[in-house]
Amino acid sequence: MHILEKLKKISRREPEIRAFCIQTIRFKKFLENARALLDLFKDGREKAVEDYIFDRHYVVTLIDSVVERLGMMVYDACVLVPKNGEELYAGYDRLKLAAGNLIDADASAGKSAGVAASGSTDPEYRLLSNALRWFNGKDAPEPETVMGFMKQAFLHVIALDAAEGLASDAATEDQALFENSGVKATDMGLYLIDLWKDALTPPDKNRATSDFNSVPLKHLLMDATCRDAKTGAINIQNDPDWVAAVTEYQLSLHSLKPDFQFRLETLASGYEQSDFIFIFAGKSTSLSELLPSGFHIETTDYGQFAWSLDISAKIIEDSLMIIGRRLFSKSARRLQ
Repeated sequence: MHILEKLKKISRREPEIRAFCIQTIRFKKFLENARALLDLFKDGREKAVEDYIFDRHYVVTLIDSVVERLGMMVYDACVLVPKNGEELYAGYDRLKLAAGNLIDADASAGKSAGVAASGSTDPEYRLLSNALRWFNGKDAPEPETVMGFMKQAFLHVIALDAAEGLASDAATEDQALFENSGVKATDMGLYLIDLWKDALTPPDKNRATSDFNSVPLKHLLMDATCRDAKTGAINIQNDPDWVAAVTEYQLSLHSLKPDFQFRLETLASGYEQSDFIFIFAGKSTSLSELLPSGFHIETTDYGQFAWSLDISAKIIEDSLMIIGRRLFSKSARRLQ
């Protein structure tokens, strides 16, 4: 049985915390599928511009893989936020149809348009060129590209969820939930949740950040705590502004401030091909001041998305230290 199904079947006295953990795990799967799509785009671009030998089967398989991963991403998005899910599936169906038309049109002699990046007129290069334009062509209308649709999916998950929270007392309810669940850190203004343990058995006492064996949490907070200049004591806030769900290598950090939208997701396992840092922030936050170099930033009408992929353990650790220092320090609060 899948671990998510196991969690759903276990009865406990704090089902809301369990639901929060399940949503966090599902969002991680959503990000993993998005990351797999970006890797497919990258592989296709490399084949187009470098001296690779490939056939039509490679390109068709690449297109089919994109369609499959995109379907997984849409499913995760609709589980996370069921509202208006039919609109996402309608958009997915249009892209799936476009993929089929792309392959069929190329199979018909003379009907494919476009020229491969290498200048070759070979059918496989021509099909790859058209596929790359469908993925994220700069001259293609964004809603009709896979990347444009991915942005819509992210907005569906993050923007709709945030809008529902702002339109109700969800933020206050979340604060009360975490406050009454024994997850308030004893050494700083932060609610801390062990993503697997607390979903099964709620903690019987409050814990300090040092009680958690989490690589990304350790580096995020390494240079972030503000100590009194005379006593050296850590500055503890009575009303925490953040909630962090962690495992040994995963961290999901959320702002609880209604007027400051911010979410950070990271995997820091030491395996470059799977590790990443993903960030969403509201329009009022200056990510250029908050993030170190090396992040790809996409801006939308609602907010900003940023990510960094294929990074070494040292870079991911240093990046988290910089983000933590800038995010939690008193001077960084002016960014909000």
